[in-house]
Amino acid sequence: MGLSVSDILSLPVLSEAKILAGKKGINREVSLVTVGEVPDIGDWLTGNELVLSTFFATDASPEAQAEFTRRIIKAGASALIVKPGRFIEAVGPEIIALGEENDFPIIEVPGEVRWTHITAGISERIVGEHLSLLERSQEIHSSMLDVVIGGGSWQSIADTAAGLLDRPVVLENSYCELLARALPGGAGKKLLEKLEPLGPGEADAIRKGAAPREERVYRTPFENGKEFTSRVTIPIAVSGDILGYVSTFENDRPLNDLDMEAVESAATVAAVEMGRELARLEAETRLRGDFLDDLLAGAFDAGPTMLQRASFLGGDLSRGCMCLVVDIDAFGDFVIGQGMSEPEIQRVKNRYFSKVKEIVRSYHQDALVTPRSDNVIAFLPPEGEDAGRLESTAASTATRIRSACRELFPEFTVTIGLGRFHADPAETGRAYREAQTALQVSQRLGETGNIASFDDMGIYKLLLSAMEEDPEEVQNFYEETIARIVRYDKEHKTDLVGTLETYLGNNRSIAVTAEAMFTHRHTIRYRLGRINDLTGLDVNKSEDQEKLGFGLKAMRLLRKEL
Repeated sequence: MGLSVSDILSLPVLSEAKILAGKKGINREVSLVTVGEVPDIGDWLTGNELVLSTFFATDASPEAQAEFTRRIIKAGASALIVKPGRFIEAVGPEIIALGEENDFPIIEVPGEVRWTHITAGISERIVGEHLSLLERSQEIHSSMLDVVIGGGSWQSIADTAAGLLDRPVVLENSYCELLARALPGGAGKKLLEKLEPLGPGEADAIRKGAAPREERVYRTPFENGKEFTSRVTIPIAVSGDILGYVSTFENDRPLNDLDMEAVESAATVAAVEMGRELARLEAETRLRGDFLDDLLAGAFDAGPTMLQRASFLGGDLSRGCMCLVVDIDAFGDFVIGQGMSEPEIQRVKNRYFSKVKEIVRSYHQDALVTPRSDNVIAFLPPEGEDAGRLESTAASTATRIRSACRELFPEFTVTIGLGRFHADPAETGRAYREAQTALQVSQRLGETGNIASFDDMGIYKLLLSAMEEDPEEVQNFYEETIARIVRYDKEHKTDLVGTLETYLGNNRSIAVTAEAMFTHRHTIRYRLGRINDLTGLDVNKSEDQEKLGFGLKAMRLLRKEL
């Protein structure tokens, strides 16, 4: 906003001016001054003009003078300055009533004041104000350009914007996580703590276009203190995708056009920085993905090439490592259920990767962390020369990752696989395959949201390997051992599979099995007999027991429903 009627009235040439009506409108903006001495002056106005008139263009009737005033008001003029004496003796009550009804200032000046003096004084002030606005606009752009050239940390963006606005500023990402907040000089530190990011509901309303929008901004009530009454927010957008928000705050001094320019400039600079971060992340992801592909393809020998590539990506694998793999369970189902767009999917993946990487690096400074589809893969080297503590530290890392993902993304779970430590860097690919095996076995057994260790997989790791090489053979083995009793249970609502599992798990003791299943021993004997009949195997022979045990595990890996 430029000059107001109130600003104009402070000029020396208007020192004897009197406001006869419409005092509530003295903050109306004035962009031009014009003399209105033609009847159709309203047709020539474009808005925000200060009109000077002696009512020369009207006859002496109060109705004509009121109509003249009414047209000026309708055309969007800022105020009317009247000089009585020559064509009218005084401003009539009809004109004063119109001014009061429309909060339109009606101002009277003495007859000896010349229009030329008034227009010259006002025009000089308007031109001066325009020059001042231009200088401030240049200052805004220059200050923000310096931030961009300087690499633009979040705090420097917030500090610069707060200094230009002389108001607090808050920067946050699209998940309403605080990036930076700043106060203008002289503001109390206690105020800083009140400047929280938007709530998820407010951000979601802005993202979906449901929040009330006024011109270029979203304005919402601010109830976290007496200093400000409303919060003004502009989304930070890159290629139409909202990546964050910049907010400032209003009190009895509303934002003017230059303030809005400063907020928009801050949003633009933040968008540039977020675009840079996205580009860096994409390049980093591509390089890390290439490294992992080469590692799994056996492109590295035991020489320095792999270690150099890992070092370039921020990891030190020279002392060996173990691997940790994190996977989002049923991510495709989650995406479909949420109706997510591709940019939204990538935002979730980026946030997920960033959080896992942050946690891994807090435990393992020299770790190499890379995303791969819905996975995050971390190669964890021992701290110093102590490889003995790595296993327990890796378990703590996995627990923290699972907990953090649960907090950030309550809509889905993650399963984590842990491999074994391998001191030889040439075994890095093997470390990854072990962690991946532990992960896959856990998910195939329906143990999602679990932390699975390769050492705990037992015979399952052999079965999984066999299934990957020849899935038909594993399916055939299942059909030859367990499939018949699975089908029998479904058809007859019995529990032969559960009985067999309990029997084998209790060292083939009928008494213990009966007690565990709250069933009579005779019933257990009968069920074991039916198992023998259906499978053609004998639960009392060790060789057949092994086959049945393998069959049960194959059933779990094949995810056959009971």
